[in-house]
Amino acid sequence: MLLKGKELADKIVKKLQNENFPPLTLAVFHPVGDGAAESYLKMKERWLKKINAAIRVYPVSQSTPLVKFYEQLEEVNNDPSVHGIMVELPLPIEVNYWNLHTKIKPKKDVDGITFHNQGEFFATITEKIVPCTSVASIRLLEHYDIPMVGKHAFVIGRSNIVGLPLFKLFLNRNATPTIAHRHTFDMKTLVKNSDIIAIAAGKKDLINSSDVKDGATVIDIGINMKDDGSICGDFNVTSESEKERINYSPVPGGVGVVTNAVMLENLYKCYKMQHLASQSR
Repeated sequence: MLLKGKELADKIVKKLQNENFPPLTLAVFHPVGDGAAESYLKMKERWLKKINAAIRVYPVSQSTPLVKFYEQLEEVNNDPSVHGIMVELPLPIEVNYWNLHTKIKPKKDVDGITFHNQGEFFATITEKIVPCTSVASIRLLEHYDIPMVGKHAFVIGRSNIVGLPLFKLFLNRNATPTIAHRHTFDMKTLVKNSDIIAIAAGKKDLINSSDVKDGATVIDIGINMKDDGSICGDFNVTSESEKERINYSPVPGGVGVVTNAVMLENLYKCYKMQHLASQSR
């Protein structure tokens, strides 16, 4: 079965459209001259329009003074007309990631990268603001009624914004997760014994469908550029007949489209937290 994301993404957007909230604004710190980032920025703009939200872009180039970057970050932190902040990484300037993860206000942290939000997420079972792609992966599984309780979930990739939070989301749903990285031995055996495989390594053809057991589900989170300019994931489907034997999400059209919808959802959550905080003063 092919796990397409459009139906779920549309459902998330429709629910947000039915909520009563003012026009929201997302501040994006954008690396100038990065082709992939330019494409993502345009995509963000299109999705934000679906809920009548605006985007405020802060370009960051190699000549941008670090002090200016932090001044602008502080500006949007304190601007009540800005409801969410995203920093598109990697930036073309040397940013201290400790500063980045502590200087963004947690209530405006749409990406869920601040130490406050990650600490709350990993230390409890609450799921307030969690990195968008990780949430999208789980929501896609839930949308297609893929069982997770007691299942062996194999996460390939250990980044703070995909692999690690996805590991915790599986734990929260009583799956039995394993996490792998570039130093993991015998990846093929781990794949073969897993019920759910989430691949977020950014390496084309890392896993072949022939390595996956019957009935297993693959969530492909990787994004890679082919020679012809098209994109593909980390998962390689070796033949059309495999589509009947396993479940998998396509790239494009799978997790990515749901990630965009979850971004809108996280922006709305940030707004609600700020609105409640202002009412309690």
